[in-house]
Formats: sequence, structure tokens, C-alpha cells
Amino acid sequence: MSIQDKEKWDSKYLKKTKLLEPREASKNLQNSVKYAKGYEALDLACGAGRNSIFLAQNGFNVDAIDIATIALKALESEALKKDVHSKINTYCTDLDIYEIKKNKYNFILMSNFLDRTLLKSAMYALKDEGILFVETYMLSEENEKSPSNQSYLLKSGELKSMLDNSWEILHFDEFENEDYEIYKMKKQVLVAKKVKLSNKVF
Repeated sequence: MSIQDKEKWDSKYLKKTKLLEPREASKNLQNSVKYAKGYEALDLACGAGRNSIFLAQNGFNVDAIDIATIALKALESEALKKDVHSKINTYCTDLDIYEIKKNKYNFILMSNFLDRTLLKSAMYALKDEGILFVETYMLSEENEKSPSNQSYLLKSGELKSMLDNSWEILHFDEFENEDYEIYKMKKQVLVAKKVKLSNKVF
């Protein structure tokens, strides 16, 4: 684990404690769980766990991964309050070196975070008919904040461009983020199903 990365994210949560407060799960996520054919889920860069908790409340067994110990502790505390702690396994690890278990998950989620290499690994690791859910920030002149490294932001239509005919797009949109977020930002969401080999058209 990168000690520097861990300290950076823990420091961010300490300075912006609002990020640790319980919040509603992504509305796009709420509309997407119906597509899952099974109940094994992976939440990459889960943060304080609003989406992990929602998945657990809807019957999923969730592996929740993040580098920030403070965020994971907030998740675990809220999961206990919501009585879903037995459905969530938290792992504090560096996503730069994290290897996703192949053919384990029916639903893989990446929200408010972008790692293109990890995203490609997630695409390969999903079970057939598994659901890929990605929702994160994109480049826009409307953004109130831009990171020092703009490679952390999606280009317009980028998520769709990553898919080949092994995928069925169930939902795609570019929209303004939720009101409770600190800065006004444009987001992009993709919900896609990994098509069974036998269902592919050649």
C-alpha cells in the first residue's frame, strides 16, 4: 500500500468530514440493481460506503474496497446501525495494485473515482451477464473545481467508447451531480451488461 496515498485520503476525510456523513445512494445505482442476475457485488473506492450499504440493504454481499481507513470505519459504523454489517466485507488496500477476483461478481461499481486500468480489469473480471456500473466526474466548463491532473476526469462519451460488442449498454447519461456534493460538477454514468458468449452475434 502506498503510505503517501493512504495519508492523503485519510487527511482529506479529516478535513472534509461532510464526506463521512451518511448520504443517499446514487439514484442511478438505485435504478440499476434490478439488472443484476446474482448478489455478489464489488464496490471499488467505496469511500464512506453509501452505495455499499444500499447494495447490502437490497440483498447483495458486498466487498467494499478503499485505501482510507477513516472512510472504512465510517462505513462499518453505519452498516452496524443499519444492521447490514454481516453483508459487507471491508478491505483497506491500494487500488493501484489491487487484483479483482475473476468470475466472482455479478455487480461491480466504481463511483466518484476514476482508474482506467482498474476499470478494464473490472470489465474482464465480471461474470457473464454481470453488471458494470460507473459514475464519476467528467471534463466540463461548468465544473466549479478541476483537479490538478485532468486525466482524473472523463471526456464526453468516454465510458461508452471503452466498450466493444461484448457489452449491452443499459443506461448512459451526462448530468449534474447531486445537490449535497461540495462542488457543482458534471458527471457521466454508464450501466452495461456483460453479454454471454453464446449470446454474442458474430
